[in-house]
Amino acid sequence: MNERGMTLLEVLAAVALLATASALFLITPFRSYMHARAAADAATTMAQDVALLERIAQNGGANDGATLQVDSVNPLVYDCYYGRPNALDPNSTLGAPIVHRAFPDVALSSGPIDAGTPLLFADNGSVQYVSAGLWADQHQTIELTLTPSSDGGRSAKLDVDLFTGGVTLP
Repeated sequence: MNERGMTLLEVLAAVALLATASALFLITPFRSYMHARAAADAATTMAQDVALLERIAQNGGANDGATLQVDSVNPLVYDCYYGRPNALDPNSTLGAPIVHRAFPDVALSSGPIDAGTPLLFADNGSVQYVSAGLWADQHQTIELTLTPSSDGGRSAKLDVDLFTGGVTLP
């Protein structure tokens, strides 16, 4: 009887095939999970940026402020700046950028701000925006909805209290 075992090369080839098959099997659910989490992660990051801009505005001078300017709603891209645009606040000037954020798999699907409507942070703790040429009522809470591009059913919301500047993730 001539019994022969497997060679090391055959064992390594079998392990490599199993590893490749299992990786392919696991990558698809992981990608789906990551795309589904994209909106929640973007909402958390945006909430932190709003809180940062609020602190910057309150710690600055009387007319300094801060601005969150949406560059694109789909995909969501925004910039945070020191100061406020001079066209909206003649006592301030849009300053240097603080942070640039881009979320390629997320869209800003609803809310009063967009690429032409920045959020303006004042030194008194309030948040403002101009809609159709009119300053919005500061005694309200606005809701921003972020939606992942792969799954519209997994949206995340971000509430901003314009009077206090408080931000929550409901």
